Amino acid sequence: MAEPVSEERQKAYFERARKGMLTWLSKREGAAATLAEMHDHSSERFLIAHQGFSKMMESFVDEGLVDYDVNTRIATLSDAGRQFIA
Repeated sequence: MAEPVSEERQKAYFERARKGMLTWLSKREGAAATLAEMHDHSSERFLIAHQGFSKMMESFVDEGLVDYDVNTRIATLSDAGRQFIA
């Protein structure tokens, strides 16, 4: 049975995943993606899906790292998000 991962390591991985997701977003046309596209990439690349993905998106919006349009369900990287990944 595998050793449990410490909370500190979980937080560090989550921060690397957040930076990775925003870097991926920055490389897309218009630095934008639908929520579904972001969820798929998060799940495939970082194994973060469902509640973890929701937590990640909420952190992006709360910190102003993305602008999210509820009507189109499109997230666009903000200037703050660009600074975050620089």
